[in-house]
Formats: sequence, structure tokens, C-alpha cells
Amino acid sequence: MINQWLNVRSLLTEEQLQKIYKYEEVEEYRKYHPAQVIEHAISKERWIGIPEPVKQSYRMVGRQTPLQRAYRLEKAWGTTNRIYIKREDTLSNGSFKITSALPQAYYGSVEGKTAVITETGAGQTGVAAALAAKLTGLNCKVYMVRSSYELKKLRVLMMKMYGADVIASPSDQTEAGRAFLARGERNGSIAFATSEVLEEIAQANGSINIAGSLFDFVLTYNTVIGLEVIEQLTSHNIEPDIVIGCVGGGSSFGGFALPLVDYYGERLERVICTESTAIPTLTKGEYGYDYADGEGGGSKLLMYSLGYDFRPPAMHASGLRYHAAAPIVSHFVNQGIIEAQAFDETEAMASAIELARNEGIIASPESSYTINAIKKMCRQYENRNIVALLTGNGQLDFESYGGFL
Repeated sequence: MINQWLNVRSLLTEEQLQKIYKYEEVEEYRKYHPAQVIEHAISKERWIGIPEPVKQSYRMVGRQTPLQRAYRLEKAWGTTNRIYIKREDTLSNGSFKITSALPQAYYGSVEGKTAVITETGAGQTGVAAALAAKLTGLNCKVYMVRSSYELKKLRVLMMKMYGADVIASPSDQTEAGRAFLARGERNGSIAFATSEVLEEIAQANGSINIAGSLFDFVLTYNTVIGLEVIEQLTSHNIEPDIVIGCVGGGSSFGGFALPLVDYYGERLERVICTESTAIPTLTKGEYGYDYADGEGGGSKLLMYSLGYDFRPPAMHASGLRYHAAAPIVSHFVNQGIIEAQAFDETEAMASAIELARNEGIIASPESSYTINAIKKMCRQYENRNIVALLTGNGQLDFESYGGFL
């Protein structure tokens, strides 16, 4: 069991941090997140200890997750590369999101908070928040992107099974939601849902937000993923050559890849994050200061963005429907340490079906972009160790795969 989180902020210099967070206003975040979470968000300590109750919850939901070699996929693709997949799909909630949701809910409960109000795209954050809230004695309300709410009915049911109240966003329950609907913005986006959540928390005493992406503390809590990978690789005397993961807001990729970048450094040949050509944040977005929500509220952060007013199209990989990427992930992409690749949805999902038919693993639509990047690398390289992150399972995404098939 990993006993400490790697603080992702410790990977940057003070000068870099000051540039990235030029407009950061910590007091603003204190309205929405537990005080201890904010302390972690601004800490520069390299390591942050994981509380025992959180470690116990990690064990309960299935951490440590397996690092599995995809022998049959290697054979099907005729490659001499060795493919290792970090399987966050095996967690009881079905995705990596519980890894950061549990500490946020725990610190909220310690402070006497009574409820969680959060946003979700494809539903993984909402499911994780619902379970984390239930395990820590908190009520839970989830604003879910409407296009996903209507498509991913099983995830809605899963949140409700964990005890959450689930609302399609944009909704008529907030001023922000009513404004979006009045403009005809019915499909929604994670940025829209975030605006509704922040408005409600500002009016509700005793509520906190469980952030699913973007913020440094989310990436820090998710470093358990990358630290487990390092432990698993070193126990078998394996060193990675190529590291691959998908990026929506960047929370899974940051938690997975940044510890590997820190530990292996220049020994890594390539570190690749994947995204959709429909939402090409890192491949076509601008690197500059922008808002995290869809209304232009709060602080500006230095990150790759398509613009806070970008309206993402409806798509199967709803977890990628966000206009920006986490500031620290954006920084490493800007520095050329991490590279971004964008793929068409049809191409990506076809690769995910190849994974299912050869390994029996049904990946989330978001992770299909990762599988497609692995296939691309296998065409370019030989005898490499490719380590990739599978962020969640697709067993609640059969509407998406059914439409594709």
C-alpha cells in the first residue's frame, strides 16, 4: 500500500509556480473545498501522508490495482513491444476517480461538512463522489452533463444506487443553468455543470465540492496510480520506454504520468497524452490564462485551453468534454516533456474493441484513445516497454459501443 501522495507542485520551481498561478486566489477556493484540501493545493512539500482512514477506504475499493501485460494483444498486432496496462477499471466504482474523491470527502467529513455537490461528465466522477460521500457519511448531489445523462443511464442508476441525487445539467435549479438553457445550450458541458455546482455551494451551508479534475490537489491524490506503477515495475526489474494516457482535464494522466516522469526522467523515450480531435485542447488550444468554468468566473490559470466559452460537441467519450487541461500537465506539454496526440473517435473505439476481443477488457470510451495510441506506437517501434493507463471500464458504456458496432 502506498503511504504517501507525491505533491505534483513539488515538481516545479517557485518561478514556474508563480507564473502558472499568477491570478490564483486561494481564498476563493476555500468556499468550495475542505481547508485541508486547500492546504494540500498550495503546499510545496514533496510528500503528503495519506491518513489511515483513507488508506482503509482505498483497500476496500480495490487499491492496489493490477499492472497487466497484454500478451494476446501483442500477438494480434504482431509487435515485439511489451504492452503493460494499469487497470483502474478493476476498482469497485469502475474508474480511477475514487482515488481523489475519497480524501476530499474524508477531509470534508472531518471538518463537519454534511453534503457533497459535484459535477460529472461521463459519470465516473459522479459515481466516485456518490460512493465516497456514502462511505464518509455525507449526502451527495451530482450535476451531470445532460448529453451524458441521457446517454449513460446505467451510470445515473449507479449514482442513485450509492444514494446520490442526480440532476441533468444545464438544469432549471440554478441561475447559471437557466441562463444556459435560455441560450439553447441544452447538451451541456463539464464547465456548465461546474458553474451550477459552484453557485449552489455558495448558497448552501455545510457543502463541499469534490473536484474530479484540473486542480493540483486532484492530481496529487491520483499520484497513488503512478507510484503503484513504479513499485510494480521495479519489483520485476522493468523500466518503461513509452508512457501513454488520455487527457480530458488531466487528473488521471497527471496522477499516472507525472510520478513516472519524476522517477525515470530522461530514461523515458516518450510520454504521450491522448485526446479527441473533436476537443483538441492540447493539440490545437492556446497556452495562456483562462477560466476553469464556463461562465468566466473565478481565477484564471495558465493552461492550454480552447476558451472557457468553447461548446464541446456531444460524443461517446464524455469525460474528454472539457475546454482546458490541468495547469501542470499543460506546463509539461508546453516544455516538450510530454507530447499530445489527437485521434478520431471512430478510430479510437475500433482499437478498444480489439482490446476487448483479445484481452477481454472492455475499456471506457475515454481510454479507447489510449489504446489507439499504443497501436500507433507499435507500428513505429520495436522491443519497447509501453506502459499505459486504462482509466475505467466500459461496461456501463454499451450504448456507446452498441452505436459504434
